Amino acid sequence: MKRRWLAVPMLLAGCTPTAPQGGNATAKDDVTVSIPGPDTVIAAGILPTPELDGVAVTAGRWRLDANPAGDTAIFRDSTGHVLFAARCGRAQRRWLFVIGAAAGAGSSMKIITGSGAASYPAMPRAFAPGTMARAPIDDPFITTALAQARGSFGVMLGSRKALVMPLDRVVGDVIKGCSGIRQAQSS
Repeated sequence: MKRRWLAVPMLLAGCTPTAPQGGNATAKDDVTVSIPGPDTVIAAGILPTPELDGVAVTAGRWRLDANPAGDTAIFRDSTGHVLFAARCGRAQRRWLFVIGAAAGAGSSMKIITGSGAASYPAMPRAFAPGTMARAPIDDPFITTALAQARGSFGVMLGSRKALVMPLDRVVGDVIKGCSGIRQAQSS
């Protein structure tokens, strides 16, 4: 019985592959595998945005709608159709985002920039077509990532293709103006 147990390790030792001898290795034996991981370098403030990959920036123009109740940044396509709006609600102390597409029940509105993303519960608009989402006036994503974003940003409803828009000074101005209100009210 003892001899059988001694034979098992010797049999297993014969199963291990032998390393190639000296100069017998060929180029096809050398395989380099690169696996991206936490050590992969990403420039500061830039995150991968797979939701925006391959999606063209929508042509259109931003407009500022100044109003005592709260300024609004409005993005319209070339025909004048409103595609997206971001409104600072002063009295309600909240942001209101509106997109011109309808959302299904239980959807979310996701806003994506190169430095972050945030999702908000979405609901149908009561008196006009489209979908809206609300966020607190001091939402950190809005006051930092969206306020400082460059180039373009995207808005998604659920898992639909993102609406990608060019960023404009109007967006930053509305966010800064709303942030000034927040700071004045908290003092």
